Amino acid sequence: MKTIGLKEYEEITKIANLYLEGCKKGKSSLMKPAFAKNATINGEPIQTLFDGVDKAGASDCVGRVDILEVDNDIAAIRITMENYFGADYVDLHMLKKFDEGWKIVAKAFTDNK
Repeated sequence: MKTIGLKEYEEITKIANLYLEGCKKGKSSLMKPAFAKNATINGEPIQTLFDGVDKAGASDCVGRVDILEVDNDIAAIRITMENYFGADYVDLHMLKKFDEGWKIVAKAFTDNK
């Protein structure tokens, strides 16, 4: 992995934490700013995630963010989430840096039930 500056690290981590906060509080409105408008989740429109989070409600989940790679205006991160309604998840998020900042453009996940 390339060494990145603290500013880039903090901006990417902030985006990931918006997602985690939305999952924890069960409010997609908290995570929506982290995603590009045309983002996908496992190949489906990101609205699928937003609807699921709002329907599920708040949870006692905890998460960890690992920045796997950053190269110019793209990044890959892993989010490990435990106890999201009894299941543990591993997410891989692809990010792109736009004029307005970093946004998640794709999310793929698997669960470890």
